Amino acid sequence: MWVRTAVVALVLALAAQAQDAKKDGEEEAKNKLAEFKKELKNVKTDQDLAKAIERLGSLQHPKVMAELKAWLSKPSFDVAVAAAEQISKYKKDKDAAETLVNAAGNRKDKEGIVKCLRYSGDVEFKPITSKLTGFFKHKETEVAREAVDSCGKLKSKEAIDPLLTLLRELENIRDDKINGGGGGLGGLGGGGLGGGVQQEQQKRKQDLTPAVTSALSQITGENHKTFKDWNDWWRKAKGTFKETD
Repeated sequence: MWVRTAVVALVLALAAQAQDAKKDGEEEAKNKLAEFKKELKNVKTDQDLAKAIERLGSLQHPKVMAELKAWLSKPSFDVAVAAAEQISKYKKDKDAAETLVNAAGNRKDKEGIVKCLRYSGDVEFKPITSKLTGFFKHKETEVAREAVDSCGKLKSKEAIDPLLTLLRELENIRDDKINGGGGGLGGLGGGGLGGGVQQEQQKRKQDLTPAVTSALSQITGENHKTFKDWNDWWRKAKGTFKETD
């Protein structure tokens, strides 16, 4: 009987400690937000505001996260990026990862999109992979490359097929300089494709191909160069492939 009583007492004590810790966390977050609101009265530039956001983000708490999300949507690059960086510290957090990748989809500035994609990968929440692969066809090569890089960070096998599709499309871009012709991403080709567009496609191929093969290597532990080699390996390995942490 006394054993059961001791166990019950221990459970109650642990529950009380957890409750106290939760209260302490709530109080700390409340104080942190109060300090931040006070700082806002004295900021004069976006850079000042960004630094205040960085100080706020030193504490990870749902109330702090809610405040950071409010600043993520601001048009100012410095402010939004400061908020994104702090949100990226919520490791494995679904809300943090989805907030960042959705912010990338909502922003109009290339640099802001790139930063949001980069930080979304830093959260290390694999289920956002399908959203990241949607950026592979973005018209801005830097955006597509950042989405590829973040897929490499997440190491989700869900990214392998989209990465292989992208690699095949990139290989189909012809390397020779042709006036008014040549192949293109996604099967573009024919005399209607101007030399300037062809050069842009060639640059896209040059910039994206190593990023794609690097991401595939990060995910699989394999090291292949061409689409054919990667695809041959994947056809054999797909049924038994297991992700690494």
